Amino acid sequence: MIKRLQPYFTGAVIVAVLLILRLVLPLLLPDAAAQTARFLTIFLAILLTFIFFIVFVSRQLYGRVSARVFTIVELILIVGILGGVVAMFQPWTMFGYKLGFQIVLASTLAFIVWSHVTPGSAHEEE
Repeated sequence: MIKRLQPYFTGAVIVAVLLILRLVLPLLLPDAAAQTARFLTIFLAILLTFIFFIVFVSRQLYGRVSARVFTIVELILIVGILGGVVAMFQPWTMFGYKLGFQIVLASTLAFIVWSHVTPGSAHEEE
């Protein structure tokens, strides 16, 4: 059990160190370098958190999702991306643009996570 959780603890420590560096580095660096350090530490913390979330979800769902359900969810996410793009490029309301952007963002992030899930094989379902 501890061995399975070790990568997550390591990731949490790395993210925590990056967040602490975000506070410490601006005190030690000149203004322009401090802004760069602040941006990079937050960017890397967000990126690593998303990567560890992908790893966590893919390990939890490895082989537990049927191929049929996997395909249905994948198609829903693709339709979400396409629907969001259509909503963004409609010329009538700003609300459609804002909503479309949020739909594209959520669908794209979900698709990235879902693409790392390995469905169970067809012969396992029978």
